[in-house]
Amino acid sequence: MEFSEAARQLHGQYPGVRFEILGPLAYDSPMGVPQELFEKDIADGHIYYLGVTKNVNAYVGRKNVVVVLPSYHEGLSRSLMEACAIGRPIITSDIHGCRECVEDGKSGFLVPKQDIQALVDAMTQFIQLPQAEKEAMAEQSHQLALSRFNVEDVIATYDAILQDAHSL
Repeated sequence: MEFSEAARQLHGQYPGVRFEILGPLAYDSPMGVPQELFEKDIADGHIYYLGVTKNVNAYVGRKNVVVVLPSYHEGLSRSLMEACAIGRPIITSDIHGCRECVEDGKSGFLVPKQDIQALVDAMTQFIQLPQAEKEAMAEQSHQLALSRFNVEDVIATYDAILQDAHSL
């Protein structure tokens, strides 16, 4: 709901910005947008629905994309880890599972959960950044992925844990 409301508020101010949703829809979720409102947002041009894909990089990897995930609760978010790996800035809730994927102000922005105004402010701040700062934020996001989510490092950590367990 917060993303849809933010898109509604920002659409008129930034007509050149597209607010897109990628992934399956869950109209029955209490945290989701009711179908009628979602369809109205699409008809009014506030939101563009991209559908479902297995090739996330084809959409998220485009230039000038920022991934926005206002979440209420999350495990470590795969979509945010993918955004980091692709090198996309992130705007997300300052909650466990999301904050691990963002260095606030460096690779994206953290906002309090369920705070529409804070989300609008962060999205506005990103939109208004000079292109060079957006690119620096994207690079910082990628570097964060390399330092925190590198699969070789994860495997090495698991191997070390298993070796320690076997030595007991």
